[in-house]
Amino acid sequence: MAYIRITQPPNVTAETYEKVNAQLEAMGASPAPGMLVHAAGEVDGKWQIVDVWESEQQARQFYEGPLTQAIEAVAGMTPPDAPHTAYELHTLVRP
Repeated sequence: MAYIRITQPPNVTAETYEKVNAQLEAMGASPAPGMLVHAAGEVDGKWQIVDVWESEQQARQFYEGPLTQAIEAVAGMTPPDAPHTAYELHTLVRP
């Protein structure tokens, strides 16, 4: 079952987001195994990231592994827990 996670990480800007993505690419962790869709942009003055995964397990492995390592490399600190919404999808249509 596909799994979606919508996150608004605190204090993230487009610049920070781009640096983390560059770090993920340098680590060979982009694209992440199991990631189906990734989208990001500003919503009401805050950065928002939407990821759709093949499974919750693959999402957790990415968030707890490569993503955390990339954020630590860019920000010099362990990332704080970001507010998010996550759930299994009933339907996912991919053209």
